[in-house]
Amino acid sequence: MVLDKEKIRESLTENDIELILLDLGSDKPKHDSKGNLIFTTVCHGGYKHKLYYYNETKLFHCYTDCSESFDIYSLVMKAKKQQGKDLTFYQAIQYVANLTGKHYSADSTLQKAESNLINDWEWINRFKKKEKINPVLPKYDTKVMDIFIHKPHELWLDEGISYETMKKFNICYYQREERIVIPHYSIDGDLVGIRSRALRQEDIDAGKKYMPLYIENRLYNHPTIYNLYGLHKTKEAIKRLKKVAIFEAEKSVLKCEDYYGEDNFSVAVCSSNISNYHRDLLISLGVEEVFLCFDKEFENHESEEAYEYAKKIMKFAQKFAPYARVYILWDEWGLLELKDSPVDKGREVLETLMKRKYEVGTISEVAI
Repeated sequence: MVLDKEKIRESLTENDIELILLDLGSDKPKHDSKGNLIFTTVCHGGYKHKLYYYNETKLFHCYTDCSESFDIYSLVMKAKKQQGKDLTFYQAIQYVANLTGKHYSADSTLQKAESNLINDWEWINRFKKKEKINPVLPKYDTKVMDIFIHKPHELWLDEGISYETMKKFNICYYQREERIVIPHYSIDGDLVGIRSRALRQEDIDAGKKYMPLYIENRLYNHPTIYNLYGLHKTKEAIKRLKKVAIFEAEKSVLKCEDYYGEDNFSVAVCSSNISNYHRDLLISLGVEEVFLCFDKEFENHESEEAYEYAKKIMKFAQKFAPYARVYILWDEWGLLELKDSPVDKGREVLETLMKRKYEVGTISEVAI
């Protein structure tokens, strides 16, 4: 029988987690102020209660020697290794299933249907495992770029983005609509969308500051959840340095290009969200360190507004935590203004925030 690792993991209660951790050698757990379980650090053979379990994400984080995050299976493998026993991933699943009595089969629903002689294939098919989504991005003809003026606009030059950088990323100007043109390319260099920045005040006031271009009855849009701006230019630095800085907007990538040149390891999500596809794409490049550099959305870092925003950023961080070290740039010192990106006040401020960054785990205790 093939065990369903996802269903087993998601079904684990806190009592199940306590049972497993006690079997791995932990002392009885303590609780933090939010009710999260805190175990002794079986991950590296330690004795302090510094291994936190977050039931919402089903993840552990060690706040001492490891400074790593684990799901239950990777924790079992690491703890068993400390005891001199090397388990495979599937053996770790079997260990959890045997200890908790949760032997969910990957094909149990279909087997049950067949055993009851149900012959409604339409009904059975509703329970089949969904195939992994392979998104298809649009692929636009690059000739459309010929209608734009291939010169930098003074607005972005004044903001410190150089002519060389705008040329490298093919930033143009659309005179008819009075917009700065921002072409988006896939990791392979295909033109997948064209966004623009409005210069007319009436467009800005109408909420059309950034939007896809509409040219000759065609909207040059694309699903941003399936692409990362700048990756076609920065992927070599990301692979070489094994790190990535994730910003919200395209301008941040352009400014990092001027700051760091060939060592620019930034990308932009072009929204206020990080998708699982974004994560998987970056992890596939061998990323070992992730820096979340989102815009500042609060004025007082001790406010309820900041607390809620921190929870949102932490959810993004947890997407990467099982695969890489994750850091959050969080301004407690008034270095940025409301809505600023960490790059907006210059290289020195960005690097100050980098030095004062929070590793995932600490922000939940310090910043919020």
